[in-house]
Amino acid sequence: MSEGHIAILHDRFPGMGGGETFAVEASRVLDAPIYTMYVAEETDIPDDVDVRTMRQSKYTTGLSGSLLEWRNSGMNPFETTSVAIDMTQGTDELAEYDVLLESAPLSKYYVPETHQRIVHYPHSPPRWLYDLFRDRMKRVDYPAIGFAARAYAKLWRALDKEAVDYVDTFVANSELIRDRIRRYYDRDAEVVYPPVTGDWRHTADDGYFVTWSRLDKEKRIDLIVEAFQKLDQRLIVAGDGEHREKIERMAEGHQNIEVRGFVEDIESLVARATAVIYAPTHEDFGLVGAEALTAGKPLIGVDEGFTRYQVDDGVTGIPFEPTVESLRDAIRTFDPSEFDRAKIQEFAKRYRYEQFETKLQSVVYDCG
Repeated sequence: MSEGHIAILHDRFPGMGGGETFAVEASRVLDAPIYTMYVAEETDIPDDVDVRTMRQSKYTTGLSGSLLEWRNSGMNPFETTSVAIDMTQGTDELAEYDVLLESAPLSKYYVPETHQRIVHYPHSPPRWLYDLFRDRMKRVDYPAIGFAARAYAKLWRALDKEAVDYVDTFVANSELIRDRIRRYYDRDAEVVYPPVTGDWRHTADDGYFVTWSRLDKEKRIDLIVEAFQKLDQRLIVAGDGEHREKIERMAEGHQNIEVRGFVEDIESLVARATAVIYAPTHEDFGLVGAEALTAGKPLIGVDEGFTRYQVDDGVTGIPFEPTVESLRDAIRTFDPSEFDRAKIQEFAKRYRYEQFETKLQSVVYDCG
């Protein structure tokens, strides 16, 4: 396939999360431009990546920008609906490409030209529509609002299934997401792990456990902090998000728990840790787990989601059930001397950048 015939379509850049990082790295690997609805203010796009916005002013300026910039853990229904509708049209430039690599769920709403091949990397089918639907509905206290929310979700589910028809090839970021794609879309998918970037290393063991991520409900940092409230071991929590104040309140009065907020050089913090703790709710891939293993650190991980695939009991770490007592038991029985850094890093080779590069190029070029 000749250069210039591939483009990446990512729904939007509200910040630099896992999906945005994938789009950037895919752009580098494929030497392709990224098309997106908008780039939010203060989002740090690398200089070597060509990002082209399709509706920048609509989403960032004026009355429409004020309405659409409102955030509620990424669940602004006005913004989500608007991006999906605008994505169906895209921009005229997109019609010039033979292959579009679509990143993130809303990108598949683009209606392709007849000649175009669509490779879709969704990160996950929208979780609020499928595997987290019942959990989200439990948070709704009023029957009328609950009925409206279920009707809204049913409409979106129908639209989501319709957009699947535009996709030629699905690519999953893990075996877990491959299984979700099979279950909810009745389609198969290639598995290409997201790349681990950064200087992940093992330099020492300073006697503390570390966890880091976006501080929101699904990451269950509160479960980890609660577990350490009755332990003697040190815990360092890194990250920011809507639950940060709650986590800080939980840590008050416990000298063994430190909440640092966003840590820019997280690699150095991990390099001197005893082990990494990770407890997300049915994680899609779990870059934190992959980064911990790349650094050669044992992963004390919740026994669910893709984290379950990353923890080989006694080799790469130890699993625990998603309860405070189970995590406490895991910490009490954990012995760092039983783990071999070389074996952990050997397991983590599957997350190397070179693996990502080779597999992504193969799946995209094979569609040409």
